Amino acid sequence: MKIQHSYNPGFRQQERGAVLAVALMILLVMTMIGISGMRGTVLQERMASNTRDRNQAFQSAESALRDAETYLETIVTTGAFDGTAGLFGEAQTEPDMFASTTWSDNATSVETTNVPGSYSPPRYFIKQSTTISGVQGAMNMSGNGPNKGIGDVTTFRITARGIGASQDDDGASTEVVLRSYYGRIF
Repeated sequence: MKIQHSYNPGFRQQERGAVLAVALMILLVMTMIGISGMRGTVLQERMASNTRDRNQAFQSAESALRDAETYLETIVTTGAFDGTAGLFGEAQTEPDMFASTTWSDNATSVETTNVPGSYSPPRYFIKQSTTISGVQGAMNMSGNGPNKGIGDVTTFRITARGIGASQDDDGASTEVVLRSYYGRIF
C-alpha cells in the first residue's frame, strides 16, 4: 500500500511565525511569575530581618531593666537621686524618653553592658516616684506571697532603651523603650 503525501505550499506559509508568537507569550508569562516570586521572597526576607532586629532591641532593653533593678537592690539610701548620672529624685523632672539626647548623655542615662548582637549598648534612667508609708507600703505589693512586714516602700520608675542589631542607610536603628516600676523597703 502506498501512502501519498500531499504538499501544499500555501498552507505552510500561513503557519509561519505562530509557534514563535506562542513561545514568546509563554516566556513573558513565566518571566512575570518569576519576578513576582522574587518580590515576595525579598519582602519576606525584610520582614524576618525587621522582626529579628526588633527582638534584639527588646532583649537589650530588658537587659537594661534588669541592670537597673540590680542597682536598686544594692543601694542603701536614695541620696544619689539628685538629677545626675541617670538618677532622678522626686523633685527632679525626668528626661524625655523619646529625645535622642537623653540616650547619648551620661548625665541623663546610664550605659549598661552591651548585649551580644546589639548595635549599641542599652541605657536606662531611674526616677524615684513616691514613698508608700507604713503597713500599706509593706503589704504584699504584687498580690502574691505573704505580707512583707512593716516599713515604708520607696517606688521607682525605670525607663530603659535597647537598640537592634543593625543600622540602615539613614543611620536609624530599631529602638525599643520599656518602662517598669520597682518598689523597695530601705
